[in-house]
Amino acid sequence: MTELEFDYIHAIHRNEDVTAFSGDVKLSCEKAGWTKNNKITKEGYEALKPYKVDNAIIMAAGRSRRCMPLSNYLPKGLFEIKGDTMVERQIKQLNDAGIKEIVLVVGYLKEKYYEMAKKYKNLIVIDNTEWEEKNNMSSLYAAKDYLKNSYICCSDNWFAHNVYREYVYDSYYGCLYSDEFCNEYCVKSLDDRGYMTSVKKGGEKSWYTIGEAFFSKSFSEKFVDLMVKEYYDPDMKYMLWDDFQIKHISELLMKIKRYDDAECKEFDTTEDIVQFYPQFKDFIEQFFQEEELINSTQRITYLSNYADTKQYSVVATEQLTGRLHVNENLFGPSPKVLDVLHNATMEDLYLYDLTREDDLAVEISKKTEISTDNIFVHSGSSDVIKTIMTLVLNKDDTVLISNPAWNYYKSVIELRHAKPAYYSIKPGKSAYEFDISELESVAKKTNPRIIILTTPHNPTGAVINQSDLEKIIKNFPSSLVIVDEAYLGLSDFTYNVKYLLNSYNNVVFARTFSKLYGIAGLRIGYGLCTPIAKQVFRLDLNPFRVNNIGRKAAIAALKDDDYYENLAKEISTIRKDFIQNINKISGIKAFDSYANFIFIHFDKIDVQKLKDYLAKNGILVRLWTEGSNLSMRITIAPKETMNKVLELIKDFCNKKGVNND
Repeated sequence: MTELEFDYIHAIHRNEDVTAFSGDVKLSCEKAGWTKNNKITKEGYEALKPYKVDNAIIMAAGRSRRCMPLSNYLPKGLFEIKGDTMVERQIKQLNDAGIKEIVLVVGYLKEKYYEMAKKYKNLIVIDNTEWEEKNNMSSLYAAKDYLKNSYICCSDNWFAHNVYREYVYDSYYGCLYSDEFCNEYCVKSLDDRGYMTSVKKGGEKSWYTIGEAFFSKSFSEKFVDLMVKEYYDPDMKYMLWDDFQIKHISELLMKIKRYDDAECKEFDTTEDIVQFYPQFKDFIEQFFQEEELINSTQRITYLSNYADTKQYSVVATEQLTGRLHVNENLFGPSPKVLDVLHNATMEDLYLYDLTREDDLAVEISKKTEISTDNIFVHSGSSDVIKTIMTLVLNKDDTVLISNPAWNYYKSVIELRHAKPAYYSIKPGKSAYEFDISELESVAKKTNPRIIILTTPHNPTGAVINQSDLEKIIKNFPSSLVIVDEAYLGLSDFTYNVKYLLNSYNNVVFARTFSKLYGIAGLRIGYGLCTPIAKQVFRLDLNPFRVNNIGRKAAIAALKDDDYYENLAKEISTIRKDFIQNINKISGIKAFDSYANFIFIHFDKIDVQKLKDYLAKNGILVRLWTEGSNLSMRITIAPKETMNKVLELIKDFCNKKGVNND
């Protein structure tokens, strides 16, 4: 049955005007025995069966932070608009369209939905136990056994008229049109059959996905098969199902269904609802009165300031081997560190360390020849950076960070209600390079409160030289320069930190024991700054020192020079060999690095599929988006593992028709 034939038969089924259909369509349906005298025959209804909608999946598991404080007590799907909650309005419209099986996927405040579910006999309620950890892919995963010919609905959609149908021809996504720029998933192109071929976040003068979607049975089968295979991929943690469809857009074919703004609404905030339906204010007030929470809302409204703030989260994995995606020291720490743990005493566990001097700060002082007055110990360099930014940043201040950069910086900036500005780290002939002129230009325009220099740089492995570093510190005295040296010691590159601290008062160095020293699990780091700055930064430190055992382990690491000198040489040799060998593969460019990872560009190679291929073979790596291109970062592991990675990449390229030298 063609789509035009389906539309004609379906219009008859819905008692709609069919005069606009051509005579050819009518004739073909009559010849097939599907219609007679503009009526559907028994054979016609039999032909419609494959297109009959089996059910609808309504996703209602999310927290809806942008609707706080109301969403602290009531999930958004139960907000009442024009007499019905948003979820109930969809249930009624689905039932009116002949769709009786409705699956409601719940998570946050799920008990509220349990009460509503008692009203509807055919409503199936499923708990999404992962709603706090993952995005809405987890809701479809929870409902995967129900995906057939299925509507996919969101609890915060509202339709002026019933958009649901008993029969649907093909998979589609409901879309609205925008002349102006919108930060939505914008459809950039369609093929000659009307299927989406390119969808990007953000755009103007384009249709963007919103509202309900429909999965045909064949689409659902492909979707579930791919989802099950990839569900425990680390990237799934943040993935919307939209992202998943875009990732597999050539396999998961969807058309678009065009709506106008008056027909379809998606409400992100309570203000959006009030603008559409002013009486919603009455609903909010009545709700709090009934719940006797009207006074307590005055005490918690401050939380709404963080509605759009996202916590930085590391990629979760149960895998203990092949972890080449988070820049851990995969060679392990000095055996002397383990000796500290074996020899730990009961006093290490139950006593605070109240001695006058912090033994770890003293040992760092010996190692660096920098006074303990310039050293403060913290639980990792990430906390060193967070403490500094917490105390220094004010609302609407600017922080200058690199592009690309470790996402953690931006998360702390947003937490402080500040804003980022960017300078470039650009690829050179053999290594990435800091664009110093651009950095200075942006700094002059934005007058940043803080400038962050990650060196060696994550994710590219680039470094900024001593003279350029001093130039930035000197030329921008009103900006605090944070030098993130997390990857210090993994090459022979270093700075004269003592000179810089003695010469300038606007620079801080953040260091960690997680990378070179290999004790990430103990969470130890430290900052180097002027004595005056240290007195201020101590205001945000725990009144008691970082854990006793961790500090003793760090001291043991600092004292084992031979082990770490040999380790740094081993990493350097493996890194150099891997770069040389991988650069022999056509279409691949690996850049020189001063860290324990390598940054790689690809030409005419599907990087996402390569990442998936490595994951299937036990190797986890990290992808980075640079403009419209994907790059890959691979942590340096022992030689045996790196040889395996190299062979897997070669194997993948051979299978994809890429010739190796």
